[in-house]
Amino acid sequence: MTTAFFLHGQSNNKVVYLHGKVEKINTNLEGADSISALEVNSTISSNEIIATAKGSRVEFKSQNQIVRLGSLSVCRFPSSSKIWIHSGSLLFSSTKEAKFELSSIKSNLEFEGVGTYVMEATSNGGFKFIPIEGSGSITTKDGVTKKIKSGRMILVLGKPSVFGDAYDIDLMLMIKSSRLINAFPNTLERMKYIGMSLFVQQSRLRGKYDALIGDATTNENLQLWKFNTPPLENKGLMNKLFSND
Repeated sequence: MTTAFFLHGQSNNKVVYLHGKVEKINTNLEGADSISALEVNSTISSNEIIATAKGSRVEFKSQNQIVRLGSLSVCRFPSSSKIWIHSGSLLFSSTKEAKFELSSIKSNLEFEGVGTYVMEATSNGGFKFIPIEGSGSITTKDGVTKKIKSGRMILVLGKPSVFGDAYDIDLMLMIKSSRLINAFPNTLERMKYIGMSLFVQQSRLRGKYDALIGDATTNENLQLWKFNTPPLENKGLMNKLFSND
C-alpha cells in the first residue's frame, strides 16, 4: 500500500523549520500580490511555488514524510503525488512506502519506495537522483525501470526522459558536506538507516573515490572535480549516525 505525498491540493505538510528568506508564489494571483513570506507552522498548496534565497533553507513535515529545500531552490508540489524542481536541491525522506512523480524543467520519472533521497536540478533541464539510503525503483515514462541502490547516483535526462550514466558517490563525503542533511535542527527519522548505508558502502568500496560529481551542463557533459580522498573512518560521525539520541 502506498502513501500519497500531498492530499487534495492543501497538503498536510507543515513548515517545521525555516532559516533565512523563503517565499511562496501563488500562481492564481499576479504581481506583488502573488508573493508572500513563508511562515513556520503554515502548510503549502498545489498552486504555490516555494523559493529559497541564498543561504536559506526550509523543512516540511507530514506524518510519514520530510521534505527539505536547500539554498537557491525553487520547487512546487503540483498534485498529491508530484514533486517538481526548477532549480537547486531538495531532500525527501519517507518512513513508509510512497509512490509519486519526480520532475524538473525537462525530465521526469516515477518513484516507488521508501528511504532518503536527494534531487538536484542540472543546467540541462534534467536532474540528479541520489539515493542516500532506501529501497524501491524508479521508472521512466517509456517503462524503463531501475532498482534503487544506496549511494548510486543516476542522471535523468531529456524529454521524453532517459536514464543517463550512474555513479557511485562517496556517502561519507556527502553526509559530512550536505546542508540538507546536517544543517537542520531536527534529526532525520531514518538517520540510523543512513548510517547502515554508509557502513555497507565503506565495507564494499573502501578507498575508491577520487572525484566529486558536479553539474550536468548538457546531456553529454558532466563536471567532475578531483580531490584528495578523505579518510573513510570518522568515529564522531559514525557515533552520531548510530546514536539512540
